[in-house]
Amino acid sequence: MTDDARHVYRSRPPAALRPALAVARHFTDAAHRASQKPFDASLDLLPHTELSGRFGWSHYGLMLPSLPDPHRYLSLMVMAGMTGLRAFDFPEEATSDDPQDIIVASASSGADSAYTREVLSIRREGRFAPDRAEFGSLASITGTHPEFDIRIHAGDLDATLTMTCRPNPTWFVKSPVWHHIGHVGRYRGEVTHRGVTTEISGVGNLEYARSISPYVALRRATHRQIPLEWFSYHVVDLPGERQILFTQLGVAGSIVETNVIRRSLDGTADHKVYEGYHRILETDDTPAVNTHGSERFLPRVFEFGCDGVSVVGTYDCPQRFAIGRGHISGYEARVRIDGEEFTTRGYSEHIDERPQRHRTVPGAATTGTP
Repeated sequence: MTDDARHVYRSRPPAALRPALAVARHFTDAAHRASQKPFDASLDLLPHTELSGRFGWSHYGLMLPSLPDPHRYLSLMVMAGMTGLRAFDFPEEATSDDPQDIIVASASSGADSAYTREVLSIRREGRFAPDRAEFGSLASITGTHPEFDIRIHAGDLDATLTMTCRPNPTWFVKSPVWHHIGHVGRYRGEVTHRGVTTEISGVGNLEYARSISPYVALRRATHRQIPLEWFSYHVVDLPGERQILFTQLGVAGSIVETNVIRRSLDGTADHKVYEGYHRILETDDTPAVNTHGSERFLPRVFEFGCDGVSVVGTYDCPQRFAIGRGHISGYEARVRIDGEEFTTRGYSEHIDERPQRHRTVPGAATTGTP
């Protein structure tokens, strides 16, 4: 096993980052407490450009981890504005004199030709109101909590669905400068692909976020970015209208955040653990090349979890270049949770900008500590 193949992240961040991370943890703790309360309607569907000047980007997302074949999952991913984070930004895609006027939107399922990634202008191609967000002809989200209607058009895919959300959302971050929320709810609708319509229903995740960005002050695109180089986010479907959410972030060679959230539609309070691990067990044999010409050996089999939870995922859908510098896809998930074992489905967003010169040796690439 070579050192290149065993590119391992440190599980503790460097000392220089720890004060900032302590402040961040304070606000994620506040968010977890807010998740136990009914939604206070403090977030609507307006983008950062129509809000206070402190916000520099906004995010919208729909994640449905378990659909019938040939779809297997359904995703809508929208990043509006520039974040200043390496993992999420391509400065060359933004207008040089106004990096906030950009929408990078993608939609996909696992079916053939069910994928689109578009770069749009907020001013010219977006339509927004407190109860509506429209991203060109790709997608729209309309409504107010607890009920939202979503429409998606991506390649050979058309989807329409209504999602009725739980009274209390999951707050990922709640602070004066960053709001990030995930509504869990039941959805019902239909997906049409090449003339075949499939009815869909289940439990999904609808997200909205807005945050500060260095571009609020800079007002111009730059390649000087915060070195966020690792991002892995998962939504796993569980029996009994439950979900696992897993998030891990890596900056400058160190893991700076890992958490696992277990949540349900039955009124049980979210259970959040601030620790966990992620391992890439096997990668593809040949590298994928994204639309910017970057080559990457993508994960094929991986594992993540924490005490009492283990998820082993095997991708069985195309990995779509769809979130920042990374990919979105669906996978078969083998889950062990509190002694219970079963097979289900998961959804992933995965970005890995670490140096990568060789194909990963199975089981070698580890992030965090099991």
